[in-house]
Amino acid sequence: MLSLTTIAIIVLVIGLIYQFFISPYIISPLSKIPNAHFTSPITSLWILHKRKTGNEVKTIYSLHQQHGPVVRLGPNELSVNSIDGLRTIYTGGFEKTQWYSDIFVNFGTDNLVSTQSYKPHSIRKRMLSNVYSKSYLQNSPDLQRVSLIIVVDRFLPLLGELAQKREAINVFPLLQGLGQDFTSAYLFGSKYGTDFIHDVAKRECWLDMYEKFKVSHPKERSFGEFEQWCLALCDKVTNDLKEGKASSDQGTQPVVYAQFYRSLQKNPEIWERKRLMLASEMLDHLIAGHETSGISLTYTLWELSQRPALQARLRVELLGLSPTLRYASREKAKDGSLPSTQSLNNLPLLDSIIRETLRLHTAVPGPQPRVVPFSSQPVTIEGYPNIPGGTIVSSSAFSLHRIADVYPNPDEWLPERWLNPDSSTSEAMKRLFWAFGSGGRMCLGSNFALQVIKLVIATIYTNFTTSIVNDEGIEQEDNYIAPPKGRKLILQFIAV
Repeated sequence: MLSLTTIAIIVLVIGLIYQFFISPYIISPLSKIPNAHFTSPITSLWILHKRKTGNEVKTIYSLHQQHGPVVRLGPNELSVNSIDGLRTIYTGGFEKTQWYSDIFVNFGTDNLVSTQSYKPHSIRKRMLSNVYSKSYLQNSPDLQRVSLIIVVDRFLPLLGELAQKREAINVFPLLQGLGQDFTSAYLFGSKYGTDFIHDVAKRECWLDMYEKFKVSHPKERSFGEFEQWCLALCDKVTNDLKEGKASSDQGTQPVVYAQFYRSLQKNPEIWERKRLMLASEMLDHLIAGHETSGISLTYTLWELSQRPALQARLRVELLGLSPTLRYASREKAKDGSLPSTQSLNNLPLLDSIIRETLRLHTAVPGPQPRVVPFSSQPVTIEGYPNIPGGTIVSSSAFSLHRIADVYPNPDEWLPERWLNPDSSTSEAMKRLFWAFGSGGRMCLGSNFALQVIKLVIATIYTNFTTSIVNDEGIEQEDNYIAPPKGRKLILQFIAV
C-alpha cells in the first residue's frame, strides 16, 4: 500500500506534467500555433533574451519566413504577420499592453502613446487630431511660415555654404536637428522653436541628453534635465497664452500646444492636471518628431546618394514645381514662396522614393503589442480559433514590409514598385504599408512627417547632388526605434 508521501509525490508529478506539458503543448488553444522555440509554450525566456540582446526584430522576421503568419513567442504571446491579422488586432481596437506605459510615460503622466485603454486615448486624440489632419496641415499659414524660415533662411544657406567649401557633413544629427526645428516650431510657435540647424553646440547637447533619456526607466528620468527643459518651455507658452502674446507679427502660433491647452480647458475634470498632461504630450511629440523624421531622411539620402541617375530623374520632376525651389541666392528665395503641399504630393517619383524608404528602412520597425480582449465573442487569428483573452499579440513593420508575395525582392530598395504596381498586389501593398501603424492608434503625426520629409528631399535635390563620403555603421539597429548603428552618414553636397 502506497504511503501518503508517495501519493503526494505522484499527484505533484502528474500536476507538473499537466501544467508544463499537457496543457501548454496539447490542450491550450495556442498549442496548434507554431512555436518560436521549443520552450515557448512554457516560458518567455527565449524571446526575452532576444529582446535584451537586440535581436528581436530580425529574429521574428526569420520565424515568420519559416512558420507562416502566426508564431507563438511565449506561453501567452503571439506574433502575427498578415493583412487579416492587422484587421483583427489593430482595426479591431485591441488595447495596448503595460509595456507602453512602462516605456513612454513622461513626468509620470500618460500621453497618447503611453495610454493603454481605448476610451481615454480616443478622447485625447480628438483634442489634437484636427491640427495634424492632412487638410489642416496643407492650408496652415503657420506651418507655411515655419517651412520658409527653416528651409529658406536656415537649411538652404547651410547646404550652399557646404557645397561652396566642398565640406562633407554628417547628415544624421543635422537631419535630427531639422526635424526638431520643424516639430518644436509647430508645437510651440517659432518664438520658442529650436534652431538646431545653426546652433550645433545646443543640438549636440540636446541629442546627448536624449540618448541618455531614452534608455532610462521613466521613474529614473522623471523630472530630470530633459523633462525639465520641456516643462520650462511649456510654462513659457502657457504664460503667453494667458497674456494673449502667443505670437507676434514675425512669429507663428503655438498650433499644437494652443489646441491642446484650449481643449483641456473644456474638460474641468482634468484641468487641474493640465500642466503635466500638456508637458507629457508635447515631449512625446518632440521625441517622435525629431528622431523618426531624422532616420527617414537619412536613409532617403543614403539610397539616393548611391544612384546619381535617379537623382537626375528626380531633379527633372522637381524642376516642374511652381514656384520653384531653385536657390539662386538667399535674397531671391526670401521674396518667393514654397510650392504647395498638394503639388509636392502630386510628384509620383518623389512619392515612390519616400514610400520605398519608409518600407525598407522603417524608423519604428519593432513589434506593436496589443492584448486580446476578454469577450464572449471568440477571437480567431489567421484560422486559429479561440485565442484566449489576455493573450499578447503583435505585428511589426519590419516583417510586414518584407512579405515577398506582396513586395517581391523585399530586401531591395525599388521605388519602381510604387510607380507601376502590379494590379494584383497594389491594394495589398497599401494595406501592408505600416510605417505609421494602422487603426485608431496609428501615428498621429504621419501627415506632418510626410509633408516635412517631402519638402526637405525636394529642396535638397532641386539644388544639389549628393555622394557618400563615409557610411560606416549605416545598418539600422535591431530595436523598437532603429537609427543607424554608427549614428552617422557623411555626405558631400555639390550645387547644380
